[in-house]
Amino acid sequence: MCSQSCPTPKTSVHLLNNLFSMNLQKTILLIITLCFSFFIKAQNYKCLPCGLDCDKEVFTKAGTCPKCKMELVPAASITFKNMETNKVCEYIKTHPKTILLDVRTKEEFEGSADPNFGSLKNAINIPVDDLKTRINELEKYKNSEIIVYCSHSHRSPRASYLLTQNGFKHVINLSGGMSEMKDTSCKK
Repeated sequence: MCSQSCPTPKTSVHLLNNLFSMNLQKTILLIITLCFSFFIKAQNYKCLPCGLDCDKEVFTKAGTCPKCKMELVPAASITFKNMETNKVCEYIKTHPKTILLDVRTKEEFEGSADPNFGSLKNAINIPVDDLKTRINELEKYKNSEIIVYCSHSHRSPRASYLLTQNGFKHVINLSGGMSEMKDTSCKK
């Protein structure tokens, strides 16, 4: 016979029901967690575009880039495109309404800086350090295609990011900048 520690048939059923209920709750919780994990992806971060190799690195949390000390921003927020310098003159010929934004200093833009890499014809000059306060000057181009460039493509990615974060829809960064331009047909 059973001693006092043996469960009665009634308590056995009760224990089984509790166990089943707990497992069912855990199973439902697991299913819900799995479903949400398909919809919620882990956020990746990238260096606020600075034009250096660290722009390509991916980080798992916000913070500061260990190489360039720029802010790490959600990778999905970097939406501008890039164009190689060897394609820009032909592109401008086939897309004559494209806005050209030179984000170098006034001296670089005017050709009085050393070295002189030249400028693109019909470009607008707003130095990257002034862009945040002068962005309203470009407001009428929010839905236009804008090619952003500098000397070595260190400043133009930052300017391109700033434009896209302010509602500019079609921003293209000129990778390599004016220092790599071989085709002079679209230069001043």
